[in-house]
Amino acid sequence: MSRPTPPVYKTCNWPSYNEALKRRGSLTIWFDPAMTWDAAPTGKRGRQPDYSDAAIQACLTMKVLFGMALRQTIGFVESVLRLIGLSWDVPDFSTLSRRQKALKVNIPYRGSDGPLHLLVDSTGIKVEGEGEWNARKHGGSKRRVWRKIHIGIDEMEEDQETVQWTVSPTTPGNPGRRVHDQRRGRRPHAARTSGSDPARPRDRQRHRRRRF
Repeated sequence: MSRPTPPVYKTCNWPSYNEALKRRGSLTIWFDPAMTWDAAPTGKRGRQPDYSDAAIQACLTMKVLFGMALRQTIGFVESVLRLIGLSWDVPDFSTLSRRQKALKVNIPYRGSDGPLHLLVDSTGIKVEGEGEWNARKHGGSKRRVWRKIHIGIDEMEEDQETVQWTVSPTTPGNPGRRVHDQRRGRRPHAARTSGSDPARPRDRQRHRRRRF
């Protein structure tokens, strides 16, 4: 039986398609002027902190987002604040290094009163480890391990509402149920759904047979 011919799609709206590709590279960074940048008095004895947790988290977010070192992050944040017109002092690299160890990350959540239109996208990721290197060096077959990530995005606000991953491509995730529980104040479901767990006893027995 011959396979059906896959459909061929042609781009007919080139102007809007080009604008969409250009928007992928656009970058917008904004700071809320009402943001509490300076730390409030703690009421404890000793030197008081100069910067709030929100300021430290903002600087560390830039560091992780752009893959910069601490000193480069300081210069980047200073440039952004200067372009915005905010005369805020930026923490030095030693302060960022010390405060990031005990920083309590606060992720704000913007709820809505109306219905939530959740857009779910799934993608597969191949997990590579020591077995991949051994297969390339010594040859032989290797059972490849795949994980599937499900991302839920709010259609109106374009905010990422939930992220789930499944250990089996045949076991779908349920991001909608997790968001529903969060909006109703319930305990969120685990981000990992049941499936072929790599640590199940059958796999451990298989690895034990190979070892001996």
